[in-house]
Amino acid sequence: MKFSMLFAAGASALALAACSQPDDSIDVDADTPPAETGTPSTDTNAPEEMTDPAADTEPAVPAAGTYSLEPTHAFLSFTVMHNGLSEYTVDFTDFDVTLDFDPDAPETSDLSATINPLGLNVNYRADYKAGHPDSPYSTWPEALSKDTRFLNAAEFPEITFESTDVTQTGDNSGTVTGDLTFLGVTRPVTLDVTYNGTGNAPWYGERDLIGFDATTTISRSAFGQDSLEGVISDDVMIEFSGELLQDE
Repeated sequence: MKFSMLFAAGASALALAACSQPDDSIDVDADTPPAETGTPSTDTNAPEEMTDPAADTEPAVPAAGTYSLEPTHAFLSFTVMHNGLSEYTVDFTDFDVTLDFDPDAPETSDLSATINPLGLNVNYRADYKAGHPDSPYSTWPEALSKDTRFLNAAEFPEITFESTDVTQTGDNSGTVTGDLTFLGVTRPVTLDVTYNGTGNAPWYGERDLIGFDATTTISRSAFGQDSLEGVISDDVMIEFSGELLQDE
């Protein structure tokens, strides 16, 4: 998926700001009276007009091909309201994303994602077993992953997303609609996507990196999960930020 970039305009603005700064290298005699208003300057030491060669340079366009998640720079989380008092966020630690991309026809791009519900990171600071002596689970992340009230990973070992439509809505924004399968239920979900740009890291050779942010909110009850109603909100906010690397 490709969105047009605005970096050239930003570079021009920086160049204009640089031109407006005083040049400390000019030696001005304190006894010289100021020039009369309206008189053109004849100071041959005046700095020449600065130009930014990058201002007219077109930003890089990602190459066509298949891109896969660069896992060391990828973040995926879900957030619910707890008792209507605080936002409770859980991070997924095991997931993958694949993007088939054509810069000449970004609307034909295809995005797929898989999430392992057993891979969770939770900021739970208490002693779980002390607070839940009868629980069959050793930790709170394990309970969230395996409990039938929550992610029920034993019965549903994978969460998936398959795109069905890609639409550009702005210079660096768009939507990706697709089928989310969670707890054995498949429903359409639309992601709001921000394209962050393209880069190249020397250790990846000539391969491109592209960066995205994506957010959406789903109803957990729409996927059959209604446990702890009134304690956990029905709305679940999902957030992603990461880099995808062009395949070899």
